[in-house]
Amino acid sequence: MKEGALIRTLLVALPAGLLALGVGAMVMTHVKSESDPVDPNEAVRLEAAALKRREVNPADLARDLATLSDRIGDRHSKKGAGLEGAAFWLESTLGGGNIGYVVERQEFEAEGKEFRNLIAELPGKERRREIILVGVAYDTSSAAADVSGNDGAVVALLSLARALTGEAQERSVRFAAFSHSADPTIPVKERGAARYAHQCRARGENVVATLFLDFLGEGKATTPTRFIGNEESFYLVDSAKGAFHHQTGQEALGQVVPPGDSAPGAPSFIAFQEAGIPAVSVRVENETSVPDTIRTREEALAETVRGLEAIVRAWANP
Repeated sequence: MKEGALIRTLLVALPAGLLALGVGAMVMTHVKSESDPVDPNEAVRLEAAALKRREVNPADLARDLATLSDRIGDRHSKKGAGLEGAAFWLESTLGGGNIGYVVERQEFEAEGKEFRNLIAELPGKERRREIILVGVAYDTSSAAADVSGNDGAVVALLSLARALTGEAQERSVRFAAFSHSADPTIPVKERGAARYAHQCRARGENVVATLFLDFLGEGKATTPTRFIGNEESFYLVDSAKGAFHHQTGQEALGQVVPPGDSAPGAPSFIAFQEAGIPAVSVRVENETSVPDTIRTREEALAETVRGLEAIVRAWANP
């Protein structure tokens, strides 16, 4: 090749090569950032947390129910000590010294008082930027005569977090306990659940599905588990029903609700729908008139929570 032609080739090829390398580096950096941990200690932390993993079981549920129902009791804005006690207990139980999560606080003010949501995340693998959110209201309503279903939902979240701790799924799994959210007289937009849903949107987080533990009552053998969502999230209702029934063999029903209503009385999971985040609520009603001598309350609840775990695993590993 003549010297002039060689020079011209190099002048064209060198910039093109550098450009290709730059583009390739950007692509690799982007791909790497999708799956690589931000926390350099993540692997060690997950390995330590895995040692604390336990399958869902009646004994853990009974212990947590005793703490929440008997020792802490009512926990709403008029029972500040109970609400603070519940927040401290949840944060401590989810935290590194117990189940093994790093717990984030979202603090906010409402009605002239301070409240806080608590968030714990199990980081995912290749699809870690896609988030499966499991949420519950950890306060109680000052007007509710029966809070046992709310207690069941709160301890169910702890059991799910314990069953998954240290075991990374494809997607990230985030556990969130919301304050100032259980009382139906509070407008949806003012609840802790709504504040967190809007924070997720403001951060640009990709929450692909929310499972809101709305009410998990006695769970008698004849009581169906209801999965509730709007038309946009009904595909999640169907998949939740399928995974739940496959795991437990129990009847599961789906229900479509009308578009979100911010008026008092609307359930808190609607806050996520209003923020454009797909959400499904799960409810198991109390049926105390139906005798069930085969299972204790904790055994029935454990079976329900195993079904919920199957849903979370299915959603987190599409």
